Amino acid sequence: MTKIKFAARSETGHVRTNNEDNLYCNGIIMTEADRDKPFFLSGITEAPAVFAVFDGMGGEDCGELASMTAAKSLQEHSSKILRHISEADWEVVSFVKEANAELLDIMRSQGLRMGTTIVMAAAGGESFTVYSLGDSQGFKLLGDRLVRVTEDHTIAAEKVRMGMMTPAQAAKSRENHILTRWLGNPDEWGIAPDVSNAFTFAESRGGLLCSDGLTDMLAFKDIAAAMKANSEPADAVNALVETALEHGGRDNVTCIVFKAEEE
Repeated sequence: MTKIKFAARSETGHVRTNNEDNLYCNGIIMTEADRDKPFFLSGITEAPAVFAVFDGMGGEDCGELASMTAAKSLQEHSSKILRHISEADWEVVSFVKEANAELLDIMRSQGLRMGTTIVMAAAGGESFTVYSLGDSQGFKLLGDRLVRVTEDHTIAAEKVRMGMMTPAQAAKSRENHILTRWLGNPDEWGIAPDVSNAFTFAESRGGLLCSDGLTDMLAFKDIAAAMKANSEPADAVNALVETALEHGGRDNVTCIVFKAEEE
């Protein structure tokens, strides 16, 4: 069996008073008791395994409620994904639809506006696949290199893809964080997750999942350098989060690193 070493860390940051991020890591999520405290988790599990990062939107309790609702929904649905890991795409789409419906029900009943991004990896014995909605990002590890495998679902990113804006312009644009797809969206197209190719562990030993609290604070080259310098998942998540905090920590920051163990 393939063994996967993983680590996760989440911090509120230096500006916000609460943590609207959440995660799913080998069955564990951040609860109401620990989500606003520094969170760290590491371990080894046998494949199949599921990891995910959620970045809640809506401010204060709404963002926290959105990301926790989605994390709990994945917790309930994960057994189906693990049981059908070779056909995980179908189960992930089913989970997304169920989580979205649950968020819409809460918003209608309580008169709230909220939502959450998701970036998720489903790992089988020989490969893993990355799924995403929003602007949380996913990467694969190719030897010492880090390669991004997700695209942002924002108005600015759409304009870049259409040639209407340069990446540099998008980074400074107000539209850079206006999402076009997310969980909690009444538009059926707006909950269609991007699905990566399946990356074999022979090709890529693992990956990185993170909220934009990391990628807004650190340039890609800095993230890649931290991953290259820290081969252990626990060391990598600590280096990434600490560096993001040193660069201002203007948002909640959450990341998960997972790697298949060498035989």
